[in-house]
Amino acid sequence: MRRAVSGLRAWLLQRLSALVLLAYLVAALAVLAAEAPGGHAQWRALMQSPPVALATLVAFAALLLHAWVGARDVLLDYVHPLALRLALLVALAAMLLASGAWVVRALLWLPGAAVA
Repeated sequence: MRRAVSGLRAWLLQRLSALVLLAYLVAALAVLAAEAPGGHAQWRALMQSPPVALATLVAFAALLLHAWVGARDVLLDYVHPLALRLALLVALAAMLLASGAWVVRALLWLPGAAVA
């Protein structure tokens, strides 16, 4: 029973995160169709506006969740040695957390932080 609940939760998280990503894509295309930024300064101003920054942060969180659920399911299904599976899950989690931290730093544009 516990495995079925976990599978249902993963399935639901995958679908909900996909809906968040779809909503973000539609909204981003609408904003860009209405008035596309012409240069770096306009892009930076757009991305630093609170509604866009918050929507981007939520969308990226949904993307990270979507990637975690999908990759975790593949690793659980196809990597059978426990030590290798755990090592790959830890590496995946570290990569996704580092990606999330990079996006948060880029969106906050911390003073003195060089964003490459």
